[in-house]
Amino acid sequence: MISVLIPTRDRPGPLHRALRSVARQTYRHFEVIVVRDGGHTVEPVIDRWQREIPIRLLESDTPNGVSHARNRAIAAAQGDHVALLDDDDVFLPHHLQAAADALRTRRVDAVYGQALVSPTWIEDLPRDRGHLPCKDYAFDPAFLSVANTIHTGSVVTRNPAGSPVRFDETLDHCEDWDFLLALRAAGHRFARLDTITSVYHQVPVPGAVHTAYQSTPTPFTRARTLLYDRWPAATGRAEEYRDWFRRFDQRLDTLIANGRGVPPHVYEHAVRELHATFTDRRSPDRDLLGRLLPLTPAAPSRHDGGAFAFRPAVTHAVR
Repeated sequence: MISVLIPTRDRPGPLHRALRSVARQTYRHFEVIVVRDGGHTVEPVIDRWQREIPIRLLESDTPNGVSHARNRAIAAAQGDHVALLDDDDVFLPHHLQAAADALRTRRVDAVYGQALVSPTWIEDLPRDRGHLPCKDYAFDPAFLSVANTIHTGSVVTRNPAGSPVRFDETLDHCEDWDFLLALRAAGHRFARLDTITSVYHQVPVPGAVHTAYQSTPTPFTRARTLLYDRWPAATGRAEEYRDWFRRFDQRLDTLIANGRGVPPHVYEHAVRELHATFTDRRSPDRDLLGRLLPLTPAAPSRHDGGAFAFRPAVTHAVR
């Protein structure tokens, strides 16, 4: 059995869509555990789906953070495996079946599907998705020690309840990356599924990432520093790439401190380009940092009204 773990707070509409995506699964041997981490009641949403899928609701009136919510769900999960799903993302109908098949036939402990990234609310693959980016990175344990390439809502892993691996409740950012590194350190074998199995919603509303870029050092800088100290680089080349990200964080924090805006999705642009050179066994492009985070604003054009223009060469954009 697979236990689907969904933390939620004050997003009844997205939670409804997330549960509908679970109800549409072709694989039926699952349970759903929803954890309300503070905020308003979700009982009307749960009641809507209770007759169609097995749901348990764990509630807390005090917000304790997404890591605490996920850990509560892990402790309650009865499945052999757990599937992670944020309340604003959705599974495609074959997600759990593809994961179950791979876990059975490929002799691995954790799998992750490819995730389509959408700036609008969708529940199926659009007919024309060429313009939408996809988190589709092949698994590379060395690069995982540099940056996270796996979408949380695409992961199905052996239930860690019998191990010490949990989400770090002291982390407000990068807790999912830390969890994956902990699973890897505990000996979990990973595999990527061959198809897109989930949708990662990036609807353009102010959220945690936008807020994080309002002060320096950013929470991402602090979290990355902590994780680099906690988890050794897998290889010498991984350490070289970590040095690049340290310079990236320093440059980004300097720009924010000087009142400069952060280019949209700049971190993911960096990951996309660096993953390619890492896979080719090359050193990081020494000009990439300047292209992604120029020290001087781009020259204004007659089309942008004089605003800071950021036009990266790549189009992959996720938070």
